[in-house]
Amino acid sequence: MIFHGYYSDVPDAELDRFVDSQELGRLITVGADGTPHVGLYPFVRDGGAVDLHLVQADEQIADLDARPRCVFEVDEALAVIPSYWVHPEYGGSATAYHRTVIFECVAAVTRDPRAVAAQQVRLLARYQPEGGFRALSPDDPLYRGALEQLAAVRLEVTTRRAKFKLGQNRPAEARRRIIGELRKRGRALDGRAADALEWTLSPNGGGTAHVPAPGPPAHRSP
Repeated sequence: MIFHGYYSDVPDAELDRFVDSQELGRLITVGADGTPHVGLYPFVRDGGAVDLHLVQADEQIADLDARPRCVFEVDEALAVIPSYWVHPEYGGSATAYHRTVIFECVAAVTRDPRAVAAQQVRLLARYQPEGGFRALSPDDPLYRGALEQLAAVRLEVTTRRAKFKLGQNRPAEARRRIIGELRKRGRALDGRAADALEWTLSPNGGGTAHVPAPGPPAHRSP
């Protein structure tokens, strides 16, 4: 993925808001033979780290034990638009809109049931703050078996990169036209995509428009 400045110049507060609004993230690890492995997990952030859990037998745990460097990625696919919304003839104007944040990390894995239980408490506080469950304890027979099979993974973030691909390469007038077309089309995520493009027109979400020269259709490039 290429990180043009006009897509990547996103305020830290907006990046934090976006990441914390997402339900799941992707953990990317590397196997012994160089094959990438991908898993999709609930997560909770704790300062400069990301917490998640896996089953101890998961291949990604073996990956992290041997190669703790990994990537954690959070994204939101928003919309694909036809070229004629931008240009009446040039097919390369077709494109896709998304928000993506990539964390390069170093992982620490623990299998200690008490550490796993403490992490589960933090995850439940995020995903089920209303309660409705018995307090977690590794000594409780209700939880003991499951906690002994899990591993707590803590990802210490070393680098964060972002790409909010929301039409910032187009003049404001063109973005407003696309926003109108998205709202008129009305697919499931079109309203959300339109809201995201409107954010680029706000004082804190803009950026200098950069109109690319004609080339391959934009939805085929990173």
